[in-house]
Amino acid sequence: MIRRLMGCCMVAALAFPSGPRATEHEIHDARLVQTALETVHVVPDGAAQYDYVMTARVRLLLFWAGKDDVGGGYIRRGRSKEEPRKEFFQVLFGSDPAKAPRAINRWGAGTEVSWHRSPEAQPGVDDVESSTFFGFIKSSKGKSVSEMQDELKKEKDHGEHLFTGILSTVEKDRAASLVVPLPSETDFSFGQYEQAEPLMMERLRASDRPVRQLPNGGGCANAGEFLTAVSALVDQALAAHAAPVSRCYVYDAQVNTLTLERAALVPDLAVHVKAAKGGTLLEKSYRDLLEADFTSEHQLTKKRVHFTIVLGMQGNLRGVPVQIRYQPNWWFQVVLNLRPAETSVALSK
Repeated sequence: MIRRLMGCCMVAALAFPSGPRATEHEIHDARLVQTALETVHVVPDGAAQYDYVMTARVRLLLFWAGKDDVGGGYIRRGRSKEEPRKEFFQVLFGSDPAKAPRAINRWGAGTEVSWHRSPEAQPGVDDVESSTFFGFIKSSKGKSVSEMQDELKKEKDHGEHLFTGILSTVEKDRAASLVVPLPSETDFSFGQYEQAEPLMMERLRASDRPVRQLPNGGGCANAGEFLTAVSALVDQALAAHAAPVSRCYVYDAQVNTLTLERAALVPDLAVHVKAAKGGTLLEKSYRDLLEADFTSEHQLTKKRVHFTIVLGMQGNLRGVPVQIRYQPNWWFQVVLNLRPAETSVALSK
């Protein structure tokens, strides 16, 4: 049975590259890049999809200004029918500039494929042999609302919008990553991801930039990346393992530690989301949930990122994030709520 949880990719996608670019080895490895791109290119038949609606709040001096229905995205997960050891993750979250406060267009997407030693893994047992991650974000260096607005204005004035892509692989004995920019005349939004994805993949494929290598996985015994690490810790939370509990993961050829800080039962949760054009978009009450608080810490920089996932515990919602809460900085907050229907949608391609 496929474990249902996918972590909040926004945490990884909006943060990368997550640390200094210095490294022990950098070489151009076209074969590694091509193999990695082929690995993440195909969505397995029957993958489950969960759709979300975004609420965003921006801090303006002494108060918060917020709005519901400013964006959204989805979580996809599945196992290959031909090779059940191959597990697929895909997430896409972002703001819709037509709805978001101050027309902010920021989004992140990620696809991760992990190879397990067996078709089924037990909670807390590390059985990942290798993983590959492809990430794609609308880049930003803005540290405040005004700085981000200045960035958006400059992009519009110059007719060039900057995106960033990453291709990252992890095995037991090494890790590698390639990060490339993609200047574009089109300011793609998260709703145009299917148009933008092949452009970024081609950019990575054609790049002659060196691939950064991390020998021996930097000492991390786990061969999984961020989404695999979140999934493993959520499995432990659902199995009632005591928190805090941590595991290392490698992302962008750098070692990080993900910690499940706390897991607490939530008897009831009422969700009310207004539609952008007025009225109610989502009215839902949940029972018997599990609230899990996470922290990701970069090994070298010690930079920490916090996020919370509220999980279903019963029936077809078991392990499914019904709410994701994330505050990447002091002035911006995001809440993602599961949209109806809460049951998964099977994808076929």
